[in-house]
Amino acid sequence: MAAGKNGEHVSRGIRRGGKISQEAFMENYDPSVLPKETYLLYEIKWSCSKRPWQNCCHNTPTEHAEIYFLEDVFKKQRSDPSDHCSITWYMSWSPCGDCCRAIRDFLKEQPNVNLVIYVARIYWHKEENNRQGLRSLMNIGVSIQVMDLPAYRYCWKTFVDDEDKDEDDYWPRHFAPWIMLYSLELQSILQNIPSCLEISPGENQTPIFSLCVEDEEQKKALTSANP
Repeated sequence: MAAGKNGEHVSRGIRRGGKISQEAFMENYDPSVLPKETYLLYEIKWSCSKRPWQNCCHNTPTEHAEIYFLEDVFKKQRSDPSDHCSITWYMSWSPCGDCCRAIRDFLKEQPNVNLVIYVARIYWHKEENNRQGLRSLMNIGVSIQVMDLPAYRYCWKTFVDDEDKDEDDYWPRHFAPWIMLYSLELQSILQNIPSCLEISPGENQTPIFSLCVEDEEQKKALTSANP
């Protein structure tokens, strides 16, 4: 993908100091809706440093957020290739198939890097290219999980701007059904069995989610999905 200007990745809803606004977080990480943009909250921990680097970015019309992180953010932060590095992403959408390939190539070139990915929802979950991409990451040791309530709370405390924020504002208490549905679908993807999740348009552009479990393999996936 073509590269975008650096400022374009940290503009909409991202404030000075690398915090995401409360409004942008709530709009983009609510799993019951389908926003168009992808936000990426990231935490980098180096073996040589006790303090992690935490920041966020989003996609642009010409470059996905994952590519921006790999080709810009990480290169600027890395000083010693021998240092072990642990990276955690909290993404509003899972990586597409093309980004999965880029991530896989990046990790092959960076053997001292460990990556954990949390996702609020799965991007075009029935597209085989995207499903294969997620499996390819799992096969090289990348941990991919659907964000659960503790992950939401951690992001709220860590990445959301403190301005006008207090604990009473923390809102994702009703997310359990969507967390379960996306967790089931992710298990189906990683186990290479048919999709279990149907998403259809509803009134006022509100999506309708439904579960379709037709065989024993899908039932086993449901059993193993523990949001």
